[in-house]
Amino acid sequence: MLPWPARRPDLSAIEHVWDIIGRKLQRHPQPALTVSVLTDQVQQAWNSIPQNDIQHLYDTMHARLHAFIQNSGGYTGY
Repeated sequence: MLPWPARRPDLSAIEHVWDIIGRKLQRHPQPALTVSVLTDQVQQAWNSIPQNDIQHLYDTMHARLHAFIQNSGGYTGY
């Protein structure tokens, strides 16, 4: 188990996925006016993320951890 620093979304792949989803929702032609519509839009955004993007997040985890260690927990650029 790795000790995980608080408030470090750059080290969490799921935070990057939520960022992708958020950007897709911002570009959606119609804003969600109900929870049901928002749920559908989030599901569509989630399903539309290319598997290559998910694989890239997985593949770059080592580099993100290395940058975190090299910068003594400071800004990593990710």
